Amino acid sequence: MLVYFIVMMMGIANGASTYGMSEEREYFYSLTFALVLTQVCIVDSKIVGKPLSIFSYWLVFILYSIAVPISIVRARGLRGLAYVAAHFVGMKLVLIISFFVAELVFGTF
Repeated sequence: MLVYFIVMMMGIANGASTYGMSEEREYFYSLTFALVLTQVCIVDSKIVGKPLSIFSYWLVFILYSIAVPISIVRARGLRGLAYVAAHFVGMKLVLIISFFVAELVFGTF
């Protein structure tokens, strides 16, 4: 839920601004997104019973766009690939819908 909330806030921030987000705000959202997704990988791997090594936490954090799907697929197999694909589509839809709603509400359309 927190990942979808962060994606929604990014869409609102982009839609509400006429010039796009500032660099500081982009760094903040990217850092928060990476932290939450890293925690998702850590918890998911423990739930499935295939915990990540402590040394790989930083690697997942730094390379989260590649490492998160790999970690989920590694822990859950082909079902993990379906989870990753479904959540990717869901996050894109939340981002696009919140962007357009914010543009309509704030009049930046």
